[in-house]
Amino acid sequence: MATAPADTPCPSCSGQARRRIGAPALGVGNSTGMRVQDATRATADSPDVVRSPPGSRRRAPLTANPLHRKLPRP
Repeated sequence: MATAPADTPCPSCSGQARRRIGAPALGVGNSTGMRVQDATRATADSPDVVRSPPGSRRRAPLTANPLHRKLPRP
């Protein structure tokens, strides 16, 4: 940035225009990333309300085959 010229040619009038440092347009627009950030901020203050606790996990079906006992368990 130190090597940037103080003036730059204007694209519309071809005159000299002073260079200015401005704030980038962060957080502007309707992009996917902005929607994710908005949803994340909203849930930090007011999380979703559930009607009931989650149900219990379903048990794995038991098998009567004796060969299945030799298989490795997860």
